[in-house]
Amino acid sequence: MASNSDSIYNVLTYIHRHPQQVRFIRQRNSNVITIGVPDTVSVANADIYFPAGHLLVNRMDENFLAKNGDLLNTFFDQTRTSKLDYREVWITTGYVPEEHTYLVELSFE
Repeated sequence: MASNSDSIYNVLTYIHRHPQQVRFIRQRNSNVITIGVPDTVSVANADIYFPAGHLLVNRMDENFLAKNGDLLNTFFDQTRTSKLDYREVWITTGYVPEEHTYLVELSFE
């Protein structure tokens, strides 16, 4: 599953470590956080994980959640949800060439 890759982990880590370099996009849904990442950020296999003009949606597997729970919790804390926790994380990724931006959307269910 593409969402459980080291490439996705590295992008999430970049966002966490460099919030001033990315653009957080306000969402209507309270359990979703969307981030625009400049395409100047190096991403391994970007054509696979961030397809141009298309969206790739995957559910993070339990191993990814267990291994990266602290990182994911920092994003969950930025949502406006009234939930105390989550069981699943869905990730939507894509590339918007006109804006030179990788799109990352995390949905906490």
